[in-house]
Amino acid sequence: MSDKPPAKSSRAIVRAAGNKPSAAQSTRAASKPAAATPKATAARKTAAAQTSNGARGTSDAELRSPFTAEELAEWRRLLLKHRQEISTDIAHLERDAIEAENGHIAPNHMAERGSDAEIQDLSLGIAGDEHAVLWQIDRALRKIDTGQPLPFGLCEYTKQPIPKARLQLIPWTPLSIEGMQYVEENGLTVQDVLIDG
Repeated sequence: MSDKPPAKSSRAIVRAAGNKPSAAQSTRAASKPAAATPKATAARKTAAAQTSNGARGTSDAELRSPFTAEELAEWRRLLLKHRQEISTDIAHLERDAIEAENGHIAPNHMAERGSDAEIQDLSLGIAGDEHAVLWQIDRALRKIDTGQPLPFGLCEYTKQPIPKARLQLIPWTPLSIEGMQYVEENGLTVQDVLIDG
C-alpha cells in the first residue's frame, strides 16, 4: 500500500452513495500539491496542534476506535468488498480505454476519431478517480489493522468519532462533516488535513 494518494482528484469517492451528496458529505481525494501552499501549511500546523493537544487532552496514542473488534471486522469486510468492486471497475475502464484506442486504427470519419478519443479520456479519467478511492480504502484498512495514523472511525481533523451514518455512506472517509466543512471553507484538499498527509 502506498503512503501517497494517486495524482488525480476523485469524483468517485462517494460511489457507494448512489447519489451525489452535499459538498460537506463528499470526501474528495485530491492530490497533494507539489509545493506546500500557505493554506496547506496553516492547515498542517492546526492539525499538528490538535494532535499535540489532542481531543479533550488525550494524545493520538491514547485514542481508540469507537467500534468493537466485531464491528471493525465488519467494516473491514465491507471495505474489502468495495475494494474488489472498484478494482474490477478499474480493470474494465482501462480495457475500454485500450479498446477505444485500438478499435479504430484508421477511422473513416473524423467524428469516429473524436468519439474514440472522448471514450478513452472518459475511461482513463474515471479509472484515475477510482484509484484515488482505492488509496483511501487501503488507508482505512490500515487504520483498522494497525490503528495508524489514527484508529478507524475517528475524524483526522477533530479526533472525534465520525457518525456511523456517514461511515455507512462513505466507509473510507477520513473526515467527519465538521472536518470536511473545514477543508471546504479554507479552500484545502483532504490531503492537507490528513495526519500523514
